[in-house]
Amino acid sequence: MIRSMRRPSGFTVLELLVAIGIIVVLSAILLPVLAAARNNARKVECISHLHNIGRAMGLYISDHYGYFPPWCSTHPDPNAAPTPKNAPDPAIRTWDMCMSDYLEKWEEVMRCPNNPLPQAVMGPGSSRELARAYALARQTQRPRGVNFYGGYKALIPNPSETVMIFEKGANLPGSWGDALGENVYQSHNSKGQPGYSELPFHSGGKNILYVDGNVKWHVADTGPFAWDPKGDGSRKGACELWGVAPTGDWPPLR
Repeated sequence: MIRSMRRPSGFTVLELLVAIGIIVVLSAILLPVLAAARNNARKVECISHLHNIGRAMGLYISDHYGYFPPWCSTHPDPNAAPTPKNAPDPAIRTWDMCMSDYLEKWEEVMRCPNNPLPQAVMGPGSSRELARAYALARQTQRPRGVNFYGGYKALIPNPSETVMIFEKGANLPGSWGDALGENVYQSHNSKGQPGYSELPFHSGGKNILYVDGNVKWHVADTGPFAWDPKGDGSRKGACELWGVAPTGDWPPLR
């Protein structure tokens, strides 16, 4: 009788190890590429949101005689109790609420898909999916006594380099906490707390909406992050004070 010499079916241990090794190598190559592609897609979506906000802001300014919206027209006394700082309140109307008249699905447009801040920073009953990720630069707000309410866009001499909106915060739309921003390095409303000097959202940088409506992504120490109005390095990234340096934070005409 002739004995069959056919090889048994299935894989040998060596073949399985080789296959596993190939899969591991391919995963190590592809996963960072896929993660980078996902982050880039989120950055592009955020840029689209800011373009929409810029158009809505332009319509608002046109309808209001060239005037920026107030960052919060009914800012409550921060020393009073209770203070609905991190939650919407019927008595509060922030700049993003003003945009609701000019934007479809405005709550979605106010959201950055890459906002990394924890829900602990947000208000009661809120969720990451509804977090407002953008703040209005305080330099758009002209001082009125102890408060800051709007200002004429035409008075800003360098709109293409003056920050109007930047990524900051994780509160619900309509809450006054994080509605205003004083420095593009800011992440949320707790100065001195972890996150204040971090650069969240997009690969160590942020998307910036300028007064003239253009949107750019900047990494740390470039663009508005490098702007030093006092010239001494103490206030790099400032977008707080109305007016041209040295009394304000508007970049001068070059």
